[in-house]
Amino acid sequence: MNKSQVDRVNEELNEFARGGVGSGVPQTTRNISERVCRCVIAGHRKKIDWILRIPQWEKVYGRGLTELGLPQPRRGINLRAVLDSLLIEHKYQLIIWCIEQHTERFPSSIAHKMSELYGLDLFKFKDLDAFLTEKEWLKFQAYVHSALTVEHVRYKRAQTVMFRRYQSFLHKLNNRLVFNVAKRQDGFQEASLGLLHAIDKVDDSSTAFSAYAKTWVTRYIRNFLMEEHFPVHVPVNLASKLLTSVGAKEMETHSAALRKQTKTAEGEAPYHELLKPRVSIEEMAENDQGGQELPDKEMCNPRERMATEDFFAEMRNLMNELTDKQREVISMRYGLNANSESHTLSGIASRVGISHQQVSMREKRALQKLENLLKPLYQEAFE
Repeated sequence: MNKSQVDRVNEELNEFARGGVGSGVPQTTRNISERVCRCVIAGHRKKIDWILRIPQWEKVYGRGLTELGLPQPRRGINLRAVLDSLLIEHKYQLIIWCIEQHTERFPSSIAHKMSELYGLDLFKFKDLDAFLTEKEWLKFQAYVHSALTVEHVRYKRAQTVMFRRYQSFLHKLNNRLVFNVAKRQDGFQEASLGLLHAIDKVDDSSTAFSAYAKTWVTRYIRNFLMEEHFPVHVPVNLASKLLTSVGAKEMETHSAALRKQTKTAEGEAPYHELLKPRVSIEEMAENDQGGQELPDKEMCNPRERMATEDFFAEMRNLMNELTDKQREVISMRYGLNANSESHTLSGIASRVGISHQQVSMREKRALQKLENLLKPLYQEAFE
């Protein structure tokens, strides 16, 4: 984007942040284009990242992370990696903390570059000494603090616009990946964090954002589901290895090797228990005799049963809306036939006697029709 476009972007976002002109009615987020938001977010991130590499503050970043309650360096992840992985909100908090806590002399060259970065005309570089005087530092501190705050307010506005536009996308992806209804609220929270990370990493190019956001959101939801699978918190990479092991024999071999490698002084294998089935404490209740009662696994929650029956009844009605050819392809593709066996597109083509491309087109049209039919139900449930 050229300078005139950037100026127009800044004017548009500043006007939106003030809540409109004349009528006193706030403008809607529809008046702000996604390209405008991406430009503001990318520009703010670049400035923040540049400031985080100031050598004079490198030695205090660790203390700042501790005092602000932000992630700390740990084994395999150094301080620079932690700083790069922070959300823009946390980077901003850390920089403000460094500006307020700085007590040593500050180099004039860096102060001059920061002033140029935020368009501040504070000093004439040729009139400065190697380090700022106390009076110059106080002036610089106040102006840079104010400029950072203004930039951050504009960033938050742009972030809000982006988040609201992709909020329905979060619900759709969360419902597709989280089958347990009881976990969907937590899954949505994780999906929101993934979307915020994607927004913070966005650039001001014309590339599509939805695919990039889907990668981040899917990663956060799957990590959440993987951690929920285990009775104790374990690193996600270890959980992934245990979950992706195939076959009981291979799992037992992996378990034996893990026990041998991680045996403690008492002879126990700390991770071996993770391979056992999970039992929830909430499923156990003490009776009057002080014993414990285990729930009857054959019993079914009436609400869940009614919801399941309603769901299948609704799906049957929706399937009746498809043509016979579309219904045949969908049933074979997703195992909705009598033997519950799913087939590949090539397998369906050979069975039905049509081309692979025709099968793909029938599936695409059927899914599009089902999506259109389900949209009113989805809007009724989540709006």
